[in-house]
Amino acid sequence: MGLFDFRDLSKRKKKGTITIECEPDGVRINSSSISFPTSYKTLKNILGDATRVEPINQTNSKVYLWDELGIYCSSADPDKMLMLLLVEDNRYGLGHQPKNNFTGTVLIDGEAMDISLEKVSNDRPYIIRSVIKEKKQVAIALGWNPGI
Repeated sequence: MGLFDFRDLSKRKKKGTITIECEPDGVRINSSSISFPTSYKTLKNILGDATRVEPINQTNSKVYLWDELGIYCSSADPDKMLMLLLVEDNRYGLGHQPKNNFTGTVLIDGEAMDISLEKVSNDRPYIIRSVIKEKKQVAIALGWNPGI
């Protein structure tokens, strides 16, 4: 990359579009099936390399952040990642945070999440929850369903 390549739009790093589809039998991220627990290798194949990997103080866990996508997850074992956090408003204290907000699409049974979240039963192989701060959805937690 040359010094002035930033002026050439075709050479700029593009922010990816993420579509997460939650169906009764599983989850797809950009048409790739995923199950929880998942692995960093699986996420890397779908999302690309994490922008940053940071240790969590006084634990063996690390946080994997995709800054451009607004996504992070944490785990002590990169082969057993239990949850993704899609951060929609990073102004709230959610611990380690991606630099940008999640702007992708989350569909549940083909409908927008805000319409269909209440219809999600506990028997799915994953959980999906809104993270609410000050009466506003600031993130979406998507991950392993320990009840199954």
